Order: sequence, then C-alpha cells, then structure tokens
Amino acid sequence: MAQVALKVFAFLLNLSMLALGSAAHAGDRSSAQPPLAGKVSAMDHQGPRQAKRLKIGIWNSAGNITTYTIGNSWNDWLLWLAFDKLREPSPYAGKAGNWLATDIRRVSDDARTWEITLRDGVKWHDGSAFSAEDVAFTFDYYRKGPINRWTHHTSALPRFEEIKVLGRLRLRVRAKMPMPNFDLITAADLPILQKKQWQEVDNPRAFTGLAIGTGPYRLVEYKADEFYRYQANPDYWKGKPLVDELILVMIKDPQTLFTALKSGELDGAARSLPPELVNQWRDDPDIEIAKAPSLWGVWLDINLGRAPFDDRDLRQAIALAINPDAMVRRILLGMGTSGSRGWPHVDSFWTRPDLRVGYDPVRAKRLLKAHGLVDRDGDGWRDLPGGRPIDWQIKVASNRPLLLRAAQMVMSQLAAVGLRAHVQAVDPASLAAAWKTGRYDFRVMDITPHGLADQDMLALLSKGDNKRALAPEAEKEAILNRWLKADSRAERLKISHELQAYQNAYPSRVMLWYPDGYFAYRWQSYDNYASSAGYGIFHKYSFLPRPQRAQVVDELTKRVD
Repeated sequence: MAQVALKVFAFLLNLSMLALGSAAHAGDRSSAQPPLAGKVSAMDHQGPRQAKRLKIGIWNSAGNITTYTIGNSWNDWLLWLAFDKLREPSPYAGKAGNWLATDIRRVSDDARTWEITLRDGVKWHDGSAFSAEDVAFTFDYYRKGPINRWTHHTSALPRFEEIKVLGRLRLRVRAKMPMPNFDLITAADLPILQKKQWQEVDNPRAFTGLAIGTGPYRLVEYKADEFYRYQANPDYWKGKPLVDELILVMIKDPQTLFTALKSGELDGAARSLPPELVNQWRDDPDIEIAKAPSLWGVWLDINLGRAPFDDRDLRQAIALAINPDAMVRRILLGMGTSGSRGWPHVDSFWTRPDLRVGYDPVRAKRLLKAHGLVDRDGDGWRDLPGGRPIDWQIKVASNRPLLLRAAQMVMSQLAAVGLRAHVQAVDPASLAAAWKTGRYDFRVMDITPHGLADQDMLALLSKGDNKRALAPEAEKEAILNRWLKADSRAERLKISHELQAYQNAYPSRVMLWYPDGYFAYRWQSYDNYASSAGYGIFHKYSFLPRPQRAQVVDELTKRVD
C-alpha cells in the first residue's frame, strides 16, 4: 500500500513539473559572468569600515589550517587569510591578476614551459624574505609529497618535469604535457609555502604548528575544530588589514550557527543563509544580508564503481528522470539556478554556453525498457535484467535539511519512472566513509567551486571516474586524451566543451541546483565586506583597504533582489 501511495504521489508531483528542452541553441551567452553582487536587506545601514575584533562562525573541520590538514575546499578562505598565491583571486572567473607574481609568461610554443617573475619586498610572517626558492620548493613538495587538495596542480594536471630557479625572484617550470592555462588556473589556485618551515617536515599531515605565510593575517592561536585566532599582519605588502583580530568559532550545526548570529554572539556567519532565513531577516534592523556568487552546487553523485551504474545509458535514463527545476522552486524558494543547466557551474568562465540537461521521464522510461529494466514480478517496480529487484539507496548527511529534502524528491522522481529507491540519512562522517569505501548507490551532497568552476578539475574528475568505473568509456577517454594534448587556450576550451557535453549526456553526477549565495552579518560591528566570485563575502579581500582590493572584488554598492 505504501508503495502504491508513493507512486501516486510521484505521479502527481511530476504532473506539476515543467519539462525542459534537452538542448538550446549555441550562442545563448558568449561567456559566463558571475551574477550581480550587492545588498538585499530592506535598508543599507552604512556601518563602520574598520574594526578592532570580529567573531565569525565557521562550520567545517579545518585542522590547524595548512594545505594538508584543512581537508578539501570547503574552507579555502581560512587558508587564504595567511597565505597568498602567485595570482589572485581564483581560477574560477578566468581573470586572475598578478599577486605574488608580477609576470607569468609562456616561453615555449608547446605551452609546456613558463617563466615566473616574483614581487620584490614581500615578507613571510617571521620577517624573512620571500623568494623564488620558496615557490620552487612549493612546486616540488606538492609534486613529490603526500596528496592534498592542491597537489594535482604539479603532480597530475599538469605534471611538472622541471623546476628551475633562475634568480632571486625568477624561476622556470616545464610540464610533461601542455599547460596553456598555467597562469589562469595553476598560478591562481596554488598556495605558496615557506621553504624554511616545510623542508624538514616529512609527514605534513602530522604537523601541528602554526603555519607561516605571506598573507594579511597570522594564525596565532587555535584549538583544532573549536576556534582560530588571527592577528593582522602590519607589514603585509598590500597594506595593513582593516580588522585587527579575527576570531573564528566552529559551529557545525546550521541552526545553532544562525541563532548565534541573530542573538549577537557572532558578528558574521560564513555559511550561506537558507532561503527561509533570507526572507525572514530582510527587515531585521541589526542584520545586513549580502548576495554574492559562491559558485557552489548540489549534485546527485552516482557510484560508477557499482553495477549497474557502469552502464552509461542507465545513467542517462536516471538523469532524464530528475527534474531540478522543481527542486529550485520548492526547496530553494526560487533562490538559485536549476541544475538543468548542467555541470560545470553555469556561471563559470569555462562552461559551455548552451549546456542543458533535459528532463524527459517518457524518454527515461523508454531507455529503461530498452535495457531490460522492467517489472518482472508485478509489484509495480522495475527489476534488473536478471530479475533482481531494485531498491537503491540515496545517502545524505542527516544534518543538512535542504539536501535531505532534495534526496526525498529524487526518490519520488525515480519512483515516477518505476525505479525504487530509499533515502538513508547518515552522519557526515559515515557519508564520507561511504564514499571512500564505495559503499553507496547515490549521494546527495554539495560541491565547492573547485569541483564546479575549475577547468582542470573537470578533466581530473573525469579521469578519476574512469579509474573507478567498472566499464571503460572509450569515447570519454578519447576526448580526455585530446584535451591533454591541446596546447592553446582556445583548443583546450573547445575540447573541454566536448567533455562537458559528454559528461552531461552520460553523467556520473546529476546537478540538482546552484544556490544563490546569501550571507549575513551584523553591520554595526563591520560593514565593509566585498564579493569575490567563488568565495562569497567572507575572505581576506573583505578586510583589505578598498584601493588594494579593487582588482579582486566587486564592492557591495548595488541593491539586488
């Protein structure tokens, strides 16, 4: 009876959904531009531009904030408080400008060799001079040492063959394959380490000290995953920061985090507001809400290492059965972009302009039937070709209510085409363990800009999928090989668009939505935040003087929404 009721509910749900076309004409937009940033509160309060001390809530484990303990890219901005990159702000918008470097140029026709000139006068937090030795050491340490979220830039895509210091402030790098976007991607994402501090560290994951950087803030005290205290670097080469001290407090539960902000315990919450709170807090006299592109997303991850998901046509049928538009309306209250625009992120510079994923349950049913997934025992649910019943699990973190609702909608939409699934809410640690061990069918999870708006990561994830998949996909492998050999920006982007089209036709991940980024803070404490695509408003640039941050931010001078 419960099964019948579920299928009736799913049928009615799908009747109310608008179907998307499977494609749009090329040229809808010439290149992606991040959406407008600005303030959405009923009143622009114009609070203080400087502060002695701010207390900001964070929500994801960060260790002692080094490239080896911070985890993945959930907490990038914490690292960037103390560290700098050769170019900034990021690889996501395709317009990174010089930062620690003053010049990065391609010096070979095959795009394998680049030379870098560094900024003079930059100091590490301990007062020692920054030099080409530090950059060369960083490249080599990442190339040869343990894997972290950044090491693929020197050990995989691209893979450095030669790193040579040419002078105090000059060096040359050469890669095994072409790297036509070295200046826009690798240089704009790789944090530079101090050689003196790290050259004797054999096991960086066990390092518990305070990392030394060149950034605007120094980490001076921490208790891992409880709090972090930063002090402004008065000798920062871009100028002394506007806030003297930052206290970052770990509050993992979203309700507790936003309650602390509302009560005045926090000055800001470095987590995007849920849609309900955006509407509730617009008129709050003590809270300012800013809209800024975070370039995050939520997707349905499909386990390619588990049969029958190695069948690309089955994955295509699953994608056709999912209606992301309905999720944006019902879960995000319209505050986001539908995953029907595909993967990578719709606002990424690298994304194919006409990319679309169709919602077509009728076609999904035809594909399922053609592949032998039919109801063999008369219970109303499709079975596998061999007769084994289908009951796939959709894992989701139990502390993420929006993602839990998404998982439930996925379950209903699959039911509408005869596929039985059930939602399994687990704690975040168990969800992570399921991914590492491959013990899942689907996962609903959010993904950061590093996985959605970095062209190299698109290829890296595709290569990783090929390694995990039970069955090789020769067509995708051929596209990847051509991508790796491309020696110009234009050719690599063209092939990247081919890869995107393939990935969205036969997905290992079905995009559900791209949320609008809404961030809240107490304006009477500090009201000088700025937007940087991929980071929202909580990042080091928000604490730098306006003239010094002009090239890397959009000021929150506009009224949006």
